[in-house]
Amino acid sequence: MSDPLTWSPIRLGRWFGTTVKVHIFLILFVVIELLTALLATKAEDGLRHLPQTACWLSLLILALVIHELGHALTAYGLDCEQEDVHLWPLGNLVGPSLSPRSSEHFLVALAGPVTSGALFLGIAVGLNLFTGARFVWNPFGNSTDSGAPWLAENVPATPLSPIWIIGWFGYLNYLLFLVNLLPALPFDGGRMFRAYLSSASVVSARDNIYAPWTARATAAILFLTGLVRLVVKGRADGITVIMLALLIELLVRTESRMLEDGGYFEDGVFGYDFSEGYTSLENSAAKVRPYKESALRRWRRRRSDLRRQRQMIRAAAEERRMDEILDKLHREGRASLTEEEHRFLVRVSTRYRNRQKTQE
Repeated sequence: MSDPLTWSPIRLGRWFGTTVKVHIFLILFVVIELLTALLATKAEDGLRHLPQTACWLSLLILALVIHELGHALTAYGLDCEQEDVHLWPLGNLVGPSLSPRSSEHFLVALAGPVTSGALFLGIAVGLNLFTGARFVWNPFGNSTDSGAPWLAENVPATPLSPIWIIGWFGYLNYLLFLVNLLPALPFDGGRMFRAYLSSASVVSARDNIYAPWTARATAAILFLTGLVRLVVKGRADGITVIMLALLIELLVRTESRMLEDGGYFEDGVFGYDFSEGYTSLENSAAKVRPYKESALRRWRRRRSDLRRQRQMIRAAAEERRMDEILDKLHREGRASLTEEEHRFLVRVSTRYRNRQKTQE
């Protein structure tokens, strides 16, 4: 597996025609969170927090499954082929795709946030109406137990109670909804933005500069937010936000490198996909696309062409003007020239003399 974005050792089968796998990032995330809960400052604290951590991790996996089911069902209903799903802690870890996307892909990408959004809104309203508990609207969670809803006494719900479990499930769907609205890969918002650009513009998706610029702006905002959380407020969650920013920047650089290298490989971001052994080369070799200029180089080339074109037009106009003035000078003499014609004659003559000196 040459592409890190496809390091998914666990296969969950096909859901409505979509192959779903568990990415190594999700496995590492679960293991690290469980070890962190177990190796707390005090042994008794670790034993107390371990069941809670295992519970909300299970709820996260359930939220991810429902989120991706929304994508798969929409793709199945629209008869739209969807790429393999690689589950990571924030949905599907997708990399750069330089092939144009249609409006159907926009709807498929939108289905995930809509599914998670409907779940968290229903839970937030239900908690308030039936239990009086308040949903956690802060994306960074409350100060004591991140996703636990607040009770009427301004205390978080009792761990592992029904209200606690429902509140945590809604909070995790809330996070999936917010994060996947970011207009950058690997999130659904980035897929939606690219699908919109490719369907609304005559410029193909690989030629469009708006997507990488927007992704880089998103990464910059996330990086600054994480830095403030880490340095100013001393919150460890700032590291997670910074890592998300670095991941977005890495994907943007990968996409730029794919274009600069004169093409891209359809079987993976970094080349062949050997997840099924070397026999994958027999089935479908990586198809290298023709060289495509980067958007920045193309803009610079077009700007240079326009500048040269304007210079040629100006030079032709000056040459015609010079011929008219010289003809007038020959027929009527120097006294017949106007002040403007005299200045023009002096300016152009000086430019020609300087050009000759430079060539010598």
